[in-house]
Amino acid sequence: MLIAVTLFAFLDSCAKIASQDLPAIEVVWFRFAIHFALVAVVFNPWNTPSAWRTASPRLQLARASVQIVCTGLNFLALSYLQIAQTLSIQFMGPIFVTLLSVVFLGETVGRYRWGAILVGFLGVLVITRPTPGSFEPAFGIILLSVLVGASYSIMTRRLAGTDSPGSMLLIMAGLPAAILTPLMPFVWVSPGEPRLWAALIGAGFFGALSHYFYIHAHRYAPASFLAPLQYFQFLAVLLLGYVIFGDVPTMWTFAGAAILIASGLFIWYRERRLAKETSTAQSEATALGE
Repeated sequence: MLIAVTLFAFLDSCAKIASQDLPAIEVVWFRFAIHFALVAVVFNPWNTPSAWRTASPRLQLARASVQIVCTGLNFLALSYLQIAQTLSIQFMGPIFVTLLSVVFLGETVGRYRWGAILVGFLGVLVITRPTPGSFEPAFGIILLSVLVGASYSIMTRRLAGTDSPGSMLLIMAGLPAAILTPLMPFVWVSPGEPRLWAALIGAGFFGALSHYFYIHAHRYAPASFLAPLQYFQFLAVLLLGYVIFGDVPTMWTFAGAAILIASGLFIWYRERRLAKETSTAQSEATALGE
């Protein structure tokens, strides 16, 4: 998981470089087309036929469709904001996942976690400072991206136990590339410069590799254990943002990120504690039954 989130930071850096000179939709297409080509070579149908089969085709297609929207919004926001700003708001992810689990999975959320969710929204307000003179519309774009991405996380959790990593990597890239290909003649801008080609190829490469490790992490460890490790990405983003773009986050970004991280960690702590209490209660009930 640590490798995955570090590679996510490289992916965002490549996307930001390319999005400054190219249409966001073209960058998204390159990201998925190169991703699919690389994965198709590694998981080719002759050596790994299982990678081209899925036990949950509808869920796979829904997950890939959601990924198009999430990535497109993220890349669009990156063309206007610092990477650290977009990532700080992306820390709303665990909070949105908790909210969606109530709506779609029927899970119960207690008052402590609701409190943590409200604190998380406070962190977003600290970062965005939504006043007429300081609010950047791109903040709204990245918030929408995080909300969409939360549903992607829930689908990934479900698929990790039934489908192979190869099939998840192929479909999540192949479908977006196929859908966006007919649009390319209408938005195409030639990359031209070597740095843009390097950024586009890097986006596809780091996208494929990061999601490979991300999927494997969810196969070998529960999501509740992995969730806090995602915050390590903030350190990688700070370093890359400074080295590549010369970005120095404001104190508002640091303060808001700290609030969001604390909120997310509290939600993780409550989920772990409740899971442990439930497991203990079930063990005691089983023992009494025997």
